[in-house]
Amino acid sequence: MQPFAPSTHPNAADCEGADESAPVGDASLALRVAQRMFAPLLETGVRHTTFRFAQLRSGARRALSALSADDRVRLARWLALLCAHGGDRAHEFVDSRLLRVDALLAAAVLARLATWSDGQAARGVVAA
Repeated sequence: MQPFAPSTHPNAADCEGADESAPVGDASLALRVAQRMFAPLLETGVRHTTFRFAQLRSGARRALSALSADDRVRLARWLALLCAHGGDRAHEFVDSRLLRVDALLAAAVLARLATWSDGQAARGVVAA
């Protein structure tokens, strides 16, 4: 089987020094794992026991430490978008749960929430 020609290879843009500021379409595996680890913390109707919350926090911290700087920004944006859809309880979630996982991530989420207007976040029309 012959390999792709350099111009048609799916990763050719990465190999040839493409624009670094261009957004990447696919999320990395580490980012997807981090999103899965943070998802149980986002559940609003669930009150976790102290031990269970410690387990979730440990898993989230472990996944967070594996992220690159770009993926941390993407995770903060994802969390802020989910919090914005939560409405008035967004700051409560950040203060009660996310701050106990990582203070810098919580600050990034709060900063992102402060820059979005309520109407934009509700429609999903937010600036990157």
